[in-house]
Amino acid sequence: MRVAAAILMCIACNAVTWGAPWLPPVRDGAWLQNGITQQQRWNAHETLSDKELNDATLVTSYICGVVDLEKELVRRAALLSEALRGAKKKEARRSAHLEGMTQAVPILVPLIESDFIKDGPSCDRAVVIVQDYLVKYPEMLDKDADAIVEKALLATYSRSSEE
Repeated sequence: MRVAAAILMCIACNAVTWGAPWLPPVRDGAWLQNGITQQQRWNAHETLSDKELNDATLVTSYICGVVDLEKELVRRAALLSEALRGAKKKEARRSAHLEGMTQAVPILVPLIESDFIKDGPSCDRAVVIVQDYLVKYPEMLDKDADAIVEKALLATYSRSSEE
């Protein structure tokens, strides 16, 4: 009888755990900043705990992943833009549609109108870009990490920021 009660208690505890909603980890500017700090400590040959080393690795990998995704999006947008330019020459009657698509490309992939396509950063450079951006704009610390990385790249590679 006691064994059956213990089993029922275990089942009840597991049911409560299974029913609890999964909360995704927070990936914001503070998370980025912490991971970058841990990465700098690691590069300075400081001893880190497993959690700190994991944070450093996750943030660096995350930033590199976002940059790689942006590079691919920009590459595809550039191919689409080139195809649209070629299509305009061939078929004038659909020019309104083609013009709309041409105007949509920089809205969907804003880095297409920057120097990012030819000067895309290495992974290490991207981490420094994000770190500098967070230092310059501390109000971004509560924003989503992916938006911060994209905004940091835009701020760095925007042609208008050089003028």
